Amino acid sequence: MLDRIDIKNILFSLVIGTIIGLFAQIVLNPVPDMKSLIICVLISGIIGLIVGTIITFIMALLPIKNAKPISYFIINNLIALFITLIAILSLYFYGVENFTGTDLVIVLIIALVIIIAANILEYYKYKRTNKKLMEYIEKKNKLK
Repeated sequence: MLDRIDIKNILFSLVIGTIIGLFAQIVLNPVPDMKSLIICVLISGIIGLIVGTIITFIMALLPIKNAKPISYFIINNLIALFITLIAILSLYFYGVENFTGTDLVIVLIIALVIIIAANILEYYKYKRTNKKLMEYIEKKNKLK
């Protein structure tokens, strides 16, 4: 199982979490002071790192024999959305003061859009790389 853990995806989740935190902080507080902005971005990055680690471990547990790329990316996206929802709801209920229901909805929408966009981007990068690999293999076979 540990051989199927992709560190790149965990670090990618760190970046996504940081971006979600940055956008949420900018949208919820139009003129944030630098200290609040840095703290929010760092906390969001750490949450993204935790979420990415959980997602990667769950994906490593899934059987790979019957997996198709599109189903892998859909399952990955659903797990990411679910775990992010849990993380944001736990912050709402247990952590952040001055966090209203409207703020919760805004942060959830920001997270939803960024996570889906990141997974779509990752899927198209996969398809492009796979297409280039197939073209390379065909070109190499023609030369033989």
